[in-house]
Amino acid sequence: MTYPPGPPTHPPTPYGPIPPQSDSRRALTLVLGAIVVVLALILAAGIVFVAKARDGDIYVPGLTLTAANDPGIDPFTDPVLVAGSGDLPENVALTGTAGAADLGGRAVNGTDAGLYGSGDAAACDTAALSNRLLADPPAARAWASVYGISTADIPHYLNTLTPVVLTTDTWVTNHSYTSGRAVPFQSVLQRGTAVYVDSAGVPRAMCSCGNPLAPPTAAPLGGYRLEGRPWEGYKSRSVARIAYSNQHVTAVGKSTTIVPAPPAPQPGTPAGDILELLNFLTGQLFSQPAGGLLDLSGFPPPSGPLPTPAALNTPFEAGTDEDAERNGLLAPGDPAAAPALEKRAEEHDGLPEGAPSTDSPAPDSSAPDSAGPDTPDPGSDAPAPDASVPASDAPAPEEPGYEAPGSEVPGPASEPGAPGVPGPETPAEAPATPTSFSGSGEVVGSFSFDDAGLSVGCTVPHTPELGTVALSCTDGVTRSVAGSALQRSSVSGSTTGTGVWTLTLTAVGASQTVTVRSANWIVVPPAAPASEPPAPDVSTDAAPPTEEAAVDTTTTTTTENPPAPEAPAEPEAPAGTP
Repeated sequence: MTYPPGPPTHPPTPYGPIPPQSDSRRALTLVLGAIVVVLALILAAGIVFVAKARDGDIYVPGLTLTAANDPGIDPFTDPVLVAGSGDLPENVALTGTAGAADLGGRAVNGTDAGLYGSGDAAACDTAALSNRLLADPPAARAWASVYGISTADIPHYLNTLTPVVLTTDTWVTNHSYTSGRAVPFQSVLQRGTAVYVDSAGVPRAMCSCGNPLAPPTAAPLGGYRLEGRPWEGYKSRSVARIAYSNQHVTAVGKSTTIVPAPPAPQPGTPAGDILELLNFLTGQLFSQPAGGLLDLSGFPPPSGPLPTPAALNTPFEAGTDEDAERNGLLAPGDPAAAPALEKRAEEHDGLPEGAPSTDSPAPDSSAPDSAGPDTPDPGSDAPAPDASVPASDAPAPEEPGYEAPGSEVPGPASEPGAPGVPGPETPAEAPATPTSFSGSGEVVGSFSFDDAGLSVGCTVPHTPELGTVALSCTDGVTRSVAGSALQRSSVSGSTTGTGVWTLTLTAVGASQTVTVRSANWIVVPPAAPASEPPAPDVSTDAAPPTEEAAVDTTTTTTTENPPAPEAPAEPEAPAGTP
């Protein structure tokens, strides 16, 4: 017997002995097998991350396109819309270049004047929403959990909110009521959707379904995949989100950017409880106190302090692993985006999968959106919009409306000193973006411009005269303008070939030429004709005017006025009110 022993023998088979295998071949087989297993695991993980179904309908990480006032899947309540009160006219839309480019869309301040619209009556019935939630305790618990409040505090929290209408496509974290819980998902709400906002201008609930809303994730839009059919005029670059509580959108030099937010106003102060809304029926800005629409005299006081708007206005964080995956986040309790989502956004030039072919392939280097398609027609001499962009039945940037402060247009130079006090007259610097015109009519009813870095909105009296007209401006500075300068013919003559309108104002005894960023045309109702004096009496005795003449005058004046709008349905009284 020799040592060491020879190679092991192999038992014979019907086909002969099994030949021995070399060690190198065996190792190669093991390596190839391991590679196949790893690739299979990576592929499976990718499929789960990119296309995991939520109730077999919405895929993750998805960005659900929700058409105007569509209740969607698994709503919390029936609609609480007030018929006819929230119908946004087609010529009212936030310009596509407002705000600062961010996360593939744009960021705007929630309290910008004219960001939200309203008619002559509230678009939503707050008492009905409160009643329907309280009548369904499981749904009420799920709804309240989004805000960290108790179900007993729902009426009190709703009483801090204000119903408005979105003037632009808006990115939010939406919630469906599924399996007894509020299931979060990323969503874009179409312009014209009626929602509730808090005093910071952050959307908090939908009127069409009662769904609670929260700020969106801090992840890039390009990492998501569009779920649902894009509406006409949809552009990912124009999708807006409300800046978080630690952010402020402002003009810095010739660009609009996001800077650290100033201290938030304390609750109860006028600045913190007033929203500057756009009346989309008249084109006028007006001040709307936040909330206060419910009679809570029959309810017990809140169980504790309600959350402040600033505390709730932070990037969305998921509560479970499944919710984190569904919304494209790294982990529960962490607002960071998943690395795979960020990589996908980079590979897709910041556009989500499924974006329409009309969407811009890359952001403009100096503005959130290219100014070409967003150029409106202020008059017959102004350049026409880009014909390559299709018209929209829900106007987007092609037919912008009142532009909220924050678009990329530098304001005119101001003399140092007290804020709002203009210096000597100086020509305004031509902005990168043309003036945004909206509405119809022959007279400008409201406009906005930048003054020393501050966005200012001014409204004109309903019946501007041809003389000097006193303006009502959001910064409190007393300004006036020649009424003739607001007529369409004068506006067209003062608008450059690139669509930029400049206007000379008077404030504190000094002239100031400003570059108008947005303006809204209005139709001035015709003045009632003066009643004819009563015919002289043929008799020698003078007689006073008869009562019939006074009645005729009153009747003539009434018939010349436009008819009053149809009254909305009577809102419900909140449950628990005596």
